[in-house]
Amino acid sequence: MKREEIQRLIHDGYHIILSGVPAVIEGDLWEYLDSLDDDSGVLVLSDLLTWSDEGLAIINKA
Repeated sequence: MKREEIQRLIHDGYHIILSGVPAVIEGDLWEYLDSLDDDSGVLVLSDLLTWSDEGLAIINKA
């Protein structure tokens, strides 16, 4: 996944990637995330912007 793609998803209103699919969270994002299991595999788009390019490249392979 490329940084530009993440920025586009954020611009389009998405908050997370859940099971490989971008999703919009209604309400408080952090409350939603707290309600999930630790192994849910959710990726927060704003957090992905802080990842290295090498780390982002791994997302495509998952």
